[in-house]
Amino acid sequence: MSEMEFGSCLYKLYHSAVKLESSAIEDNKNCTELTVNELNLIEAIRRLSKGSETPTISAIANEMNITRPSTTVAVNKLERKDIVTKNGCEKDGRSVRVKLTQKGEKAYSAHHSYQNTLAKDIKKSFSEEDYKAITTGLSKLAKFFEDSLAK
Repeated sequence: MSEMEFGSCLYKLYHSAVKLESSAIEDNKNCTELTVNELNLIEAIRRLSKGSETPTISAIANEMNITRPSTTVAVNKLERKDIVTKNGCEKDGRSVRVKLTQKGEKAYSAHHSYQNTLAKDIKKSFSEEDYKAITTGLSKLAKFFEDSLAK
């Protein structure tokens, strides 16, 4: 596969995955009013939450590699949809902490379940050897993107 074909394959893979996920969330009653980007934001909030400690807007922005103002706009939209609540930080009055509501937790669970089902379905398409090779390759690809974003 040439570099051009590889690049095209990455592009198609990304857009097909987003389209498939968009279609799946339309069919899920816990996600109908949410976009794929909003579900990714919900996932980041959940991943960053540690017990009663909830993430700040800045932590979410860093995790998703987007600006704080963009994160604030996105969180405000989720708040209007009753997916998250915002609270001032006790230690630093300037910071805002974000917590998933019960509705947000249901959306997270539905999204997480979709991702697990998708992963299982994909795995069935490969032999054990091919699956091991593709997961190794995807891990390296993910690290490449992470490292490139960190520069």
